Amino acid sequence: FAHGYIPSEKAYTVRDVQPEIYETEREGTHSPLFNLALEVFEQTNYCDFEVHFEILHNTIHYLVGGHQTYSLSSLEYSAYDPIFFIHHSFTDKIWVVWQELQQRRHLPYHRADCAVNAMNEPLKPFSIESLNTDKFTREHAVPNTLFDHENLGYAYDNLDIGGHSLDELEELIHENQRHARVFAGFLLKGIKTSGSVKIKICKGTKCTSAGQFNLLGGPLESPWAYDRLYRRDITGYLSALHLHPEDVFDPTLNVHIEVEVHDVEGKQLNTKDVLPQPTIIFDPPHEGADDVVSTSIAGIGVRKDVSHLSSSEVSNLRDALRQVQADTGPNGFQAIASFHGNPTQCDHNGHNVACCVHGSPNFPQWHRLYVKQWEDALTAHGAKIGIPYWDWTSAFTSLPTLVTVERDNPFHHGVTNDGHATSRAPRQQLFKDPEFGEESFFYRQVLLAFEQTDYCDFEVQFEITHNAIHSWTGGQSPYGLSTLEYTAYDPLFLLHHSNVDRQFAIWQALQK
Repeated sequence: FAHGYIPSEKAYTVRDVQPEIYETEREGTHSPLFNLALEVFEQTNYCDFEVHFEILHNTIHYLVGGHQTYSLSSLEYSAYDPIFFIHHSFTDKIWVVWQELQQRRHLPYHRADCAVNAMNEPLKPFSIESLNTDKFTREHAVPNTLFDHENLGYAYDNLDIGGHSLDELEELIHENQRHARVFAGFLLKGIKTSGSVKIKICKGTKCTSAGQFNLLGGPLESPWAYDRLYRRDITGYLSALHLHPEDVFDPTLNVHIEVEVHDVEGKQLNTKDVLPQPTIIFDPPHEGADDVVSTSIAGIGVRKDVSHLSSSEVSNLRDALRQVQADTGPNGFQAIASFHGNPTQCDHNGHNVACCVHGSPNFPQWHRLYVKQWEDALTAHGAKIGIPYWDWTSAFTSLPTLVTVERDNPFHHGVTNDGHATSRAPRQQLFKDPEFGEESFFYRQVLLAFEQTDYCDFEVQFEITHNAIHSWTGGQSPYGLSTLEYTAYDPLFLLHHSNVDRQFAIWQALQK
């Protein structure tokens, strides 16, 4: 595996490893390539994925091969170096992980809607019998047959990337999407050589480095050109010029992109011969959540959809809950959480039981009053908005961002009366429910509850549907939503029951 022999050149492969391959991010836990991988995983269209996937893969070819001819940097000689196998095994794993993420998003993962013709064209030389004697790969030479890797007879030991599970990768992607970002967009094509594109972000005449990417090619390459942009996130470089993402819209600042292109030997190329002028792309925060640029506050007692909270509302709610959790009095977190389960405080036939009401016509009223008690406590501690609701009848692929951000977030977990941190172990079916129609479990169940014209019939359907969220979200966690004793200690309980109370209000409106 140290090197390979190239018979036509009577030479051995070499490696000119570039020092950048050993760099880490400020935290010291990841290579900068991990962030590029997240950009790949973020794509939801196969053809957008493929562009970013291939450019990421090129980076390793350059960083290992460097400026040498008989190396990974050369399209012609790359496959003679045995490290090619290891690199492309991991590259294929990245594709598999993206497919898994697509399945979680309920988006196509086993076809390319954007490139139907290309997926039906046999791949050469695999399809040519005189050149390929391997019957198996010859029979699978049509791209459409290659989406299922397990059908090819292999599997990966895990689907972690950079030490992160699929759940964690999804959360990191969502975290990136919560903030306004700026991308440099490039329309790329083959240039008959491998090379590096160095990016600069400029404000007027002042420029600073904004990263680089690599092209893999050579004089023998088949002509190619992308039909869409390669987007490179350059947000992190703006601060060096004292810029914010929104500043790209200010014509007086003259924010623009400049690039330098060098071939594999380090020779500078004429940029105009390589690619069109790059474009600046502004990507606003996604989901209308944590990073929405807004100072609006809905008002005391106004309950909003949790996905529509402004940044000021999120900050205000977190401050209020933080204070409620610190309050050790009768209006504090522990006191109110104990109303529902542990410690038991209500008498039933001479022994203590949990005070919460379930399996009773009073279920809606008890929990309506309970959410109001929580809301009053938050208001007393400075909340300027009511408890937001989590509308789980709409399709979702993750829990609300208000409760999933780990750092300095009182909504992430609570502490039970006996000192345990609450946790969540969502079942996979929770994230696979369509938004509307006959296939959506939650949507159908809520409609069935709304259909009832008798209060007691409504209450039964209503409560059972509510139970499913507790079970599927808490999972097997002993201190979470799926346990009656500890459910109210998880702040997600508040969002869930704000929505439950909203559904009660909707049924009442329908009754009118």
